[in-house]
Amino acid sequence: MRIITINAWGGRSMHPLMRFFRHRKEEADVFCIQEAFDCEQSVLDAKRPDEHVRGDMFRRICGELPDFTGAFARFEDDPSRMSLAVFVRKSLPIAAIEDFIVHVPAFPMDDGKAVLSSRKLQTVRIGRDGGDLLIANYHGLWVNGPKTDTSERIAQSRDIVAALAKHPGPKVLVGDFNLLPDTASVRMLETEAGLRNLVVEHGVTSTRTPLYRHYENPAEPNFADYVMPSHDLVLKRFEVLPDIVSDHSPLFVEFA
Repeated sequence: MRIITINAWGGRSMHPLMRFFRHRKEEADVFCIQEAFDCEQSVLDAKRPDEHVRGDMFRRICGELPDFTGAFARFEDDPSRMSLAVFVRKSLPIAAIEDFIVHVPAFPMDDGKAVLSSRKLQTVRIGRDGGDLLIANYHGLWVNGPKTDTSERIAQSRDIVAALAKHPGPKVLVGDFNLLPDTASVRMLETEAGLRNLVVEHGVTSTRTPLYRHYENPAEPNFADYVMPSHDLVLKRFEVLPDIVSDHSPLFVEFA
C-alpha cells in the first residue's frame, strides 16, 4: 500500500500541483489531500479575494487521476468551505469512503484569511488479509499562532483518538496537523491511539517548502505534516518528497 499525503495550499500553485499528480500517479495507491476546494470560483473570489485559491481544484485532480476514485469531504452548512479529498486507485477493494466531523471549535470563525472552523476526519477502508486497513486523512486546527498546545487542540486530539478507536484493525493517520512534534496533542495520538510517528522516527527536520512564508525564519519551526501508522503495519518506505507544489512538502509512505 502506497500513500501520498499533501496539503495542496488551496491550489495557489496549480500548474506544478497538476504536474505532480500526473507524474506521481503510478507511484501511489492513495492520495490524501488537505486544503482542497470544490466550488464555483466566483464564490471563492468573493470570500478570499487576495488569496488566489482554486475552486476547481478537486475537479481538475479528478481529470489527472482517471484511474482513481475521488471523494471530497463537503461541509453541508457551507459547500464552498476548504476541506479534505482522497483519491483511491480503482483496482483496490474499497470497503468504504466516509467523512464526519470530529471537532467543533467553541468560537468558529472564517473571514477568508483566518479560519477556525469545524474539522472533519475523512476515512478510507480498504479490504486486505488480516482485516481492513483504515486510512484517515486529517487537517488540524489552525489558530494564526504557534503550533503548540491549546485546550482546543488537546480536545481535537481526544476526538481523533475516540474516532480511531472505533476501528480495531490496522490504521494510518496522515495529514497536516498544524502541530509541533513535542506537543501533548501529538503525544496523545502516539500513546492513546497507539500510533508511530514516522516524522520523528526518521529525524525529519522540515515538512515545509521554500514557498512557506516563514521558511527562512529560524524562530518558526517548519513542522506541520505527519504520517502515523499503527504498530501492526509493516513499513517498507517513508520519504519527504522533494516536489515543490505547495508550501507543504508531500509525504510518501509504503506498507507491506
